[in-house]
Amino acid sequence: MAGFFPKETVKNTAEVVGISNLKDEVALALAHDVEYRLYEIIQEATKFMRHSKRTKLTGDDINHALRTRNVEPLYGFNVPILYKFERLTTNTMDLYYLEDDELDFESLIDAPLPKVPQDVTFTAHWLAVEGVQPLIPHNPTIKGPVKTKTTKSVASTTHENLESNITEINGTIEMTNPDTTNQSISQEHQRYYDSIVNAVFSPESNDVLRNQAFTSLSIDTGINKLLPHFTKLICEKVVENIRNLEALDYSMNMTKSLLNNETVYLDPHLHQLIPAVLTCLVSKRLGLRSTEDHWSLREHAAKIIAEIIKRYGPAYHTLKPRITKTLLRALLDPNKSFSTHYGAIVGLSALGPEVIKILMLPNIKTYGDFIRTQNESGDTIAKGEADRCLQAIMDALDKLIEDLSSRKMPRPKHLLQQRDVNLREKLTEKLGNLFTEKIYERFQDEDLIQDILNSFGGEQ
Repeated sequence: MAGFFPKETVKNTAEVVGISNLKDEVALALAHDVEYRLYEIIQEATKFMRHSKRTKLTGDDINHALRTRNVEPLYGFNVPILYKFERLTTNTMDLYYLEDDELDFESLIDAPLPKVPQDVTFTAHWLAVEGVQPLIPHNPTIKGPVKTKTTKSVASTTHENLESNITEINGTIEMTNPDTTNQSISQEHQRYYDSIVNAVFSPESNDVLRNQAFTSLSIDTGINKLLPHFTKLICEKVVENIRNLEALDYSMNMTKSLLNNETVYLDPHLHQLIPAVLTCLVSKRLGLRSTEDHWSLREHAAKIIAEIIKRYGPAYHTLKPRITKTLLRALLDPNKSFSTHYGAIVGLSALGPEVIKILMLPNIKTYGDFIRTQNESGDTIAKGEADRCLQAIMDALDKLIEDLSSRKMPRPKHLLQQRDVNLREKLTEKLGNLFTEKIYERFQDEDLIQDILNSFGGEQ
């Protein structure tokens, strides 16, 4: 029985590939085989058409059928246009062709010229910056954010509350940057975030789990996408737990761990972290009672502020001046509590001997008179807090003297004699009676005292 696929087509195809004089029997056998293969492919493609609830066979159906037979699909036939073939009868066989559309020559002449195509150019853009995909037209849009389980849902409220806490000292650090917490995170990141939050802040947690969480935050290389959520969490915890020293200490440890991680990019989040740390440093009251050890928390926060300035100060030139201005203003305000003064003192002291020399030393006399006045009031609690501030200033002077001593050749020491009255008068003129007495009690060295006087500028 003759099939629809003629043997002449097989012969013509053979001649195209360089095979001539193909026997009729061979061509007929190949034609039957081709016909069988076509039936097989069409039958398989029909199944895809029916499963797709369609009545028209498409090129996609043919390609799916070819793939099921492990045959490479056809390319260029998936257009939705239905081609119309025309039949042309010749002496030997019938030919089918696609009829071209007839175009009016006059309409082509009158038609406007097409736009000149643009030259080929190359454009560079960031696929991701520190693991975060920037929202630019070149990158695909992010579908929907996965919200993390933070204790509060309003980020703007957090920043405003932090600012209100620090506006007591009239000097918040503002670094404008958009809130990036609306970025989607994977389920693995979500589980990691939840485990860190539970390990650090859950009442059922313990010191072992917390230390493991802090260690993970300080060395993990894949938490860049979680930084907006961690910084937001730290800010919220500081605001909500201003009377809970443990939670504040955990928040500062969390901040310290993120700073210790050399693989994360914290620059966009400093505008949230710095107000949180300053709140723990100079807030009027931390903890439920004044007898609680909030002094250690302030010292911890001072070290964190110093670390932030050391690492990011060279890149942000206004960072250190603005923080030092904030702390100095808190120190010199007599209406602030001694706890705020203490935080300002340890904060300035942590920034190094140069800050102590330039900012603290010229104001020690004024502050010494303030302490003496408060001590005369008879308030025992205020006297205890004033003594802490006094001790913090003396520790700062120790740092300054140690730095001054390391910059010069060692000189022989000798005990101060009664004839050093002139030197004592000069020191009293610069530092006041209170700190002059304390310095003479601590440093029995004329050269060291002369170094302190020289720090005011010029030989005394």
